[in-house]
Parts: sequence; structure tokens; C-alpha cells
Amino acid sequence: MSSTISTEDFPDPTADIGPAGGAVAGDAVQRGFVQRGSGQDDDFVPGPPVASVSAAALAASEPDAWDGQRTAIPWYGLDEAWGGDRWLGSIMHGPDGVAEYGTLGHGDHPARRPDDLSPRRFCGVVTMARLGRRSGGGATVLEPTTLSTLAAVAGLGLLSDAWPWAVDKALRGDWLHQQTELAYEVAENLDDAPWRAVQLPVDGKPTRFRYRESEYGWVLAAELRECWLGAYGRGVTAYGLGFEQVTLDAWDGYEALPR
Repeated sequence: MSSTISTEDFPDPTADIGPAGGAVAGDAVQRGFVQRGSGQDDDFVPGPPVASVSAAALAASEPDAWDGQRTAIPWYGLDEAWGGDRWLGSIMHGPDGVAEYGTLGHGDHPARRPDDLSPRRFCGVVTMARLGRRSGGGATVLEPTTLSTLAAVAGLGLLSDAWPWAVDKALRGDWLHQQTELAYEVAENLDDAPWRAVQLPVDGKPTRFRYRESEYGWVLAAELRECWLGAYGRGVTAYGLGFEQVTLDAWDGYEALPR
């Protein structure tokens, strides 16, 4: 697997809190975020050129293509060092039909039985479009996507795999609400503990990620020039991962999950 470059603990933040960012996560959850830090040059790396492909031409040649393939977002997955299964995850479109974010899965599939106590080994890679303030339909206005947005979405992805079957049915909703609020809260402060810095390769270039661990697994979040990039997983170490853009001829490696 690709080797880790370095890790470090974040110092106490000294920069002022900037203007509010914000975003959308989950099925219909809308919430603002505050992006902290100075957005220094080492916080992102230039991404590769996005392949320009006509949506109509792609739809004609690949009628069963994943919806994300018909967008201009440079989707990312694990690099060639990953030898396990790859599968197509969910994709979120905004009110205007623009793909806001999507997930490509690696490892064990998410379909499970409630009585399956064996832990999954997986990694979900989340790509999020860099979107500005936009209309959400009607009088709703959506705030720009930020790195905190991406971190929250990745955290919720990890949470979705930790459904508390052992908890009394009447309490599961309370548990989910509590953990969702916690995922949002933690994502608002990427320069504070429990977040740390780790460098991992993206398209072969060392890239600075925010990284945190929890009892449910781990979450990564990074800023690229053309998108926000994150990942979440469990049973797979984050320190040896590498990421790369999924080219048009590499989609065959990702299988569609049974409906």
C-alpha cells in the first residue's frame, strides 16, 4: 500500500474564525458551518484536468452508467495499490440537478443483516463539488460547500454503518440524532482535537488531510483545487491509503450494488 508521508498534531488555532460557510448533508439536512484556519497554500494541491465528456455521448455509450459519471466533478477513489472490491455508492444531486457529492466504496459491501455481528472492513471515498451560495428551491438558500461540509458528510457516512441494532428500538432515533449532531459539531473545528494532520498521496502528490478516529472508525478530509476530498472507514488502516482520480476507462472496476 502507499506509505504515509507524515503526521502531526494540530496546534491550538490562533487565526480568527472566518465567515460562515455551510452546506448540505444527509437526505434533507441543511446546516451552516464555520471554516476555520487561514486556507494556506499547503492545504490543497492542484488537481488533474477534468475529463471533458459530453453527457449525451456518455449516456448513449454507457446507458447504465453511474449518475456521477455524467458530471464534471473529478471523482476520486483509492489508487491501484488497493486490491479489494470496488463498488458504486450513493450520489447527492442539488435542486438544480448538479451533483453535489458522491461516494465510491472499497471493501465489504454495506448490505448487512441485523444479526450480523462481524465487523465490516471498508473505505468510502467522498468527492464533493466546490459550490458557492445557491438557491435550494423556493425561498431556501444553500450556503457554499466547505471542508467542514465534506468532513461532516464523511462522518455521517461512517455513522450510517454503525446502526445500533443492540439498542432498544425506541432509543435508536435518539442515538442517531445525538450522533448526527456530534458529527456536525466535530466537523466545525478541523484545527482542534480530535483532528490531526496526515499527508497521503493524491494523484501521486503528498496532500494534507485532516484525520480523526472514533469508536466507529476514522474520517479523512482534504482540500483540492477542483473539489473537496474525504474518506471514512473501519477495519482498514487510513495511514497506508492513496487516492487517485477515476478515469473514464477505470469505471469498470466499480460494480453496482444490488438494489
